[in-house]
Amino acid sequence: MDSICHMQSEEKRRHSSRRRPSSSIIATILWHQLLGMKSITVAAGGPIMFARRQPRKPLHYRYPHSGLTEFCRAAVGRISGIAFASPARSTSSTYRSYDITERYVSCSSCAPSQIMRSNITSRERCKQEYMKCFTRNFSTPLFLKRGETTTEINERNWQSFSDELNETLELPAISVPAQHVHWLLSNKDSPVKPFLATGMAELEGVHPKIKIVRDCNGRPDGDTEKVYHDGQKPQRRKRILLDSNVALGENSKEGNSLRRSSTDRLSELTQQLPGVPESVLQRLVEEFEVTYGEPEFIDVLYQNQPITRILSKVLPPEAQPPPSSYEQIGHVAHFNLRQTHIPHGKLIGRVLLDRLQPSIRTVVNKLGEVGGPYRTYQMDLLAGEDDYFVRVIEHGVSLFFDLRNVYWCTRLEGERTYMIENEFKPNQLVADAFCGVGALCIRAAAAKGCRVLANDLNPDAVTYCEDSAKRNGIDVGENGKFQVQCGDASQFIMNLGIDMSDSSSAEDTGVSNLPDHLLLNFPLDSPSFLNALRWWPSGENNIESPPRVHVYTFARGDEVRTAAEVAIDMVADGLLPEGGYVEPSKFRGEYLNEELGCNIEAREIRDAAPGKLVICVSFSVTPVLLRRMQGDYGLD
Repeated sequence: MDSICHMQSEEKRRHSSRRRPSSSIIATILWHQLLGMKSITVAAGGPIMFARRQPRKPLHYRYPHSGLTEFCRAAVGRISGIAFASPARSTSSTYRSYDITERYVSCSSCAPSQIMRSNITSRERCKQEYMKCFTRNFSTPLFLKRGETTTEINERNWQSFSDELNETLELPAISVPAQHVHWLLSNKDSPVKPFLATGMAELEGVHPKIKIVRDCNGRPDGDTEKVYHDGQKPQRRKRILLDSNVALGENSKEGNSLRRSSTDRLSELTQQLPGVPESVLQRLVEEFEVTYGEPEFIDVLYQNQPITRILSKVLPPEAQPPPSSYEQIGHVAHFNLRQTHIPHGKLIGRVLLDRLQPSIRTVVNKLGEVGGPYRTYQMDLLAGEDDYFVRVIEHGVSLFFDLRNVYWCTRLEGERTYMIENEFKPNQLVADAFCGVGALCIRAAAAKGCRVLANDLNPDAVTYCEDSAKRNGIDVGENGKFQVQCGDASQFIMNLGIDMSDSSSAEDTGVSNLPDHLLLNFPLDSPSFLNALRWWPSGENNIESPPRVHVYTFARGDEVRTAAEVAIDMVADGLLPEGGYVEPSKFRGEYLNEELGCNIEAREIRDAAPGKLVICVSFSVTPVLLRRMQGDYGLD
């Protein structure tokens, strides 16, 4: 063997009494001189000595057991790879051999100059800071080869690597009089606030959150250490945990350091917390009687870690970065995995299912695009139950439907809330030509008492909409305030005008009984349905509140127009098509507003794809607009 990592038993015995985290992970950093190494021999814990291929003075570092967020110290320089080995726990000094030629993670973006600080004088501290810079930006998958056997994490065995997934953090602390703790943590002018452990990337997303105020000496009974100051006056103190990146030196025992002078206390803090400016430490000592506190070892179990962090550890390099989001629909978690993630979909599903049960019972991946007359898509079951009938609760309204048979988008919840709070008025008549399972219609009826006329081409969606409305206590039926029908959207819009103009209760204008709002939420082709408005009665010019139409459509900006302006032109072309033109007109919104009084406006709803937006175009159906659509160009 050309290069060997030696573990010295004498050093191991000397440090065996030190407190060690529970995880048994050993991480070995390989710089470019060691890439040709075939295997290393390690033992469970103790110091590690690196030897180069050429005989040189070895680099000697202490390395007790640690979690995934801590690594062996390596020479300051570019890191070429990293491999994990996890020996079984044993009190013996038996050496274990691992082949580490399987997988590596490259690190070339961090340079030693990026982490050099003026107050870091020792080479050892610089190395430690460099390793922390590395661990904050890179995650390593757990692919292990033990002897002749390669162990690869998959959906069946990933939980057996819980020791490797768990993390142990060593957080430095300062000892503070109890009466100052609240001010130091909550006041915006607190000098210690930028250095608190709550700002650590390693603790982001950890649930439940780590408590950063601890008792001195870790007393479990909740009592605090009493330190005697001038005049032998007892003083209750607490420890505040800091970001691990501010402490790079050897830890010292916490004690009655208030008996020492403020200069000695400042010197100790400067030595132990080199990442905190000396001016901040001086203020803490002089104004708040702060001393250096005993560090805290915190075990972060994988059950408490965010899902993305777990996936970053178990997925191979080609699947990095891991999926960062999913959509929850009732008890179903819905992924839209990239091609690099699809081969590992079962593992992703099992991790998510384990972490989020029982609220999540089924994990699926979307296959292909939304398509077909009913805007549905195929799904692949990744983990859990083969059950797709969900109950979605949205602002107190329960919706029931089979996810396989209808279209649903959780991201439109905010838009539905906007329409109910800003557009709809109590007891108005709302017509929805593409109602789907009825989320907006049912919420409008429940929250504002609106009368609803709903329609959808999908018979399953109509059934679910009607059933959900009944379950929410809404009067459904021909004589009720909530009516649902299945049919073509153009015919539905057309019938609104025909039925209302023929109604015996209609006024002479024939417009007052039209819906107050008409929704066309079919972004793929909504503007093409607007020509059905020409069947509405034009009425007279004295309409106080003409119907308001809300059209949702996809749009992309071009060289001269924004996406919103393009969407307005699409709506204008749907209302008043231009015939015989060589090039279509642009900026037609001005004509609709100034000549026809439509009060047209557009809002960006969400991104559908890079450069492709969903736009909601709203306009008023004025009598003059209807006459133009009906071919009446006489005097208004």
